[in-house]
Amino acid sequence: MAMQREAKEEICVDIDLKDLEFVTFIHKINGNDIIYYNGYFKAKKWQGKPQIGEPDKNEEIKWFPIDELPENIIDDRKQAIQNYIDKIPYSEFGWNEKE
Repeated sequence: MAMQREAKEEICVDIDLKDLEFVTFIHKINGNDIIYYNGYFKAKKWQGKPQIGEPDKNEEIKWFPIDELPENIIDDRKQAIQNYIDKIPYSEFGWNEKE
């Protein structure tokens, strides 16, 4: 349900729960010892045209082939995409830097 809500808020689309597929989960810690639990899902279909719903946080929305993504993607998001490609359901990010 959180994915439905975020999709509506951030890109103005409606997604039925049955159209969401779990992809991966990342347990992350950042440099300030803040821990995040990020779940990633694939929307198999949606209603509406994706558009920016939070203009104070985004300046552009654009489609890319998965093998031609821009270089400036946040590192843990890159890991989530690679997990999707490699079918890895769980990974951790940032913990090795803490050791």
